[in-house]
Amino acid sequence: MPEGGTQRQGLDEAEMIRRAHALGPTLKARRATALQNRRLCDTTIADLVSGGFFKILQPKLLGGLELPYGAQVGISAALAEYCGASAWLCSVVATHHWMLAKFEGAAQNDVWATTPDAIACSAFGFAEAKVTAVDGGYKASGRWTYSSGSHAAAWAMISIPIQTANGPDRSFALVPRSDFEVLDNWRSVALRASGSNDIVLRDVFIPTERTIARDVIDRIESPGALIHPSPTYRLQTFGVFNVTGVGPALGLARATLRSFTDGMTHRRNVMGSKIHELQSIQMRASHASAEIDAAHTIAADHVQRLQAAALTGQGLTREAILKLQRDCAYVGYLAQNAVARLVEALGAGGLNEDNDAQINQADLKGVCSHITMGWDANSVPYGKYLLGIEHKGLI
Repeated sequence: MPEGGTQRQGLDEAEMIRRAHALGPTLKARRATALQNRRLCDTTIADLVSGGFFKILQPKLLGGLELPYGAQVGISAALAEYCGASAWLCSVVATHHWMLAKFEGAAQNDVWATTPDAIACSAFGFAEAKVTAVDGGYKASGRWTYSSGSHAAAWAMISIPIQTANGPDRSFALVPRSDFEVLDNWRSVALRASGSNDIVLRDVFIPTERTIARDVIDRIESPGALIHPSPTYRLQTFGVFNVTGVGPALGLARATLRSFTDGMTHRRNVMGSKIHELQSIQMRASHASAEIDAAHTIAADHVQRLQAAALTGQGLTREAILKLQRDCAYVGYLAQNAVARLVEALGAGGLNEDNDAQINQADLKGVCSHITMGWDANSVPYGKYLLGIEHKGLI
């Protein structure tokens, strides 16, 4: 059993959603400071840690909650109603901890055996990377990009280019905080408070036991799945991982609709008319609510299918994975349409920099800019499938 940490036996998704709503007003009160600092404040990270939000999918054996895969959707959606960056980090870290649980046991122990509250950030893209095979592992140097929450992380999970008998490929590797530098270069207008800075490695040795090949982590029977008996870890990785942005997108859209309807109730235009009595405003609210409801229904259906597939131990079919990939992006597409429809109708009274809808729209743009949430790229594979064209690659 891991040493330290907080005992969280018996916590389920409903309780974590309740905790999210209880913590939410505090997160919202800190949002302006987080936006100014371009990262969540240390007290917010501490609250998310103590609340168990990063442990949603972490194995029980190593101090986690081990909730069913997909629980991060509802929990991060609840957090996003108050702070998009907090929701993003919750879902991203939780999902990467799920991936970490597929590594060999030695790697998992390195991260969590004595520090079960440890956070692992990730950086799968790189601006430059030089990785060389050496005795017992790899030597790595380079700059990896968009590492959300890296300022609070004890470890980083990175993607490294390797050479195999079949040509170039990727593996995933774990690097402790002492071996990477966090650059202060995240200056985005979207998800500004996520602290998604680049990280730099300089001639770092990565032992083989802290790496896992791309095809191995994608297996239903991964090394970690043989250690942890829960169905949570008996799913493929790629395509399944795409649910990461779904919860934040749903929560940001819901919060924007609530902000819009609450705000319009008390507003009058320059002619003195009550704005909420204008038919155009009523139509926009109705249209946006339909898009958000549709997005929620799509997401809930896929979470149910994921959890059912995990229970069978057979994983998802190829068609189901491609449809999941399509629909995660479509949730983002619907959410963005709904939010844009509402923001457009705010008029001059909605242009303040502290306007909830404006902040939510910016954060939603960041969520839907992620590789798993862009509609154009993620709609193509299922279209190919329908037309009988083989799709190769992750996107």
